[in-house]
Amino acid sequence: MKIGEIYQQILTASINENESIDEEYPSSWNIEEFKKLRSFNQRIQYCQQHLKRISSGSSRIVYKVDDEKVLKLAKNKKGLSQNELEAEYSSYDDLSDILARTFDSADDNTWVEMELAKKLTPPIFKQITGFDWEDYKKVMDKQYYAVNPTKDRWRMADKIVIPNEIEGQMWENEFIYGMLSLLGNYDIPVGDLLRTNSYGIVKRNGEDVVVLIDYGINHENYESYYT
Repeated sequence: MKIGEIYQQILTASINENESIDEEYPSSWNIEEFKKLRSFNQRIQYCQQHLKRISSGSSRIVYKVDDEKVLKLAKNKKGLSQNELEAEYSSYDDLSDILARTFDSADDNTWVEMELAKKLTPPIFKQITGFDWEDYKKVMDKQYYAVNPTKDRWRMADKIVIPNEIEGQMWENEFIYGMLSLLGNYDIPVGDLLRTNSYGIVKRNGEDVVVLIDYGINHENYESYYT
């Protein structure tokens, strides 16, 4: 079967929207067997046979492995770059509290195995952090323009209105401080960080926390693959 036909099967496969992704999965999935596969054709067929696809974008397909892990399978060079960055960033101690963890990855970046997270919504974000999602977006935007000091960006930062008291409290919040530091230290575009689907909820020390689940981008690969 040609790779294009496989793509088409994936994109047109019927999915029951009411079906829970927490259903039991085939016990036949074997990560060691998967690692032996050398072509995209083989990998995708193995995943389609043994796992459930939970999302798909222009660069990667995400499968649920079990109640703790997902597998992100790269479709193209953009996906390879995303997997490489996620495997790299998740190994940094200063980012461990704000990023979903990666457990394993391919040497050639064709796949990465990551911590499974529940969906984040603005009300849940406020419940966990104590701050409104819209205020969080403003402070992230402001920080981004502040650490990328072109004339136009400085002008934009001045136009972002957020009460000083709220902004100050956000800098004292562990998660938000970590995200603001991420913008300041890792050359990451702010765009994807303003969407709830870039985040998820995981358990850390028995508590629900917000983490970034889609962080495989920096300015370099943005310029290479998105412009």
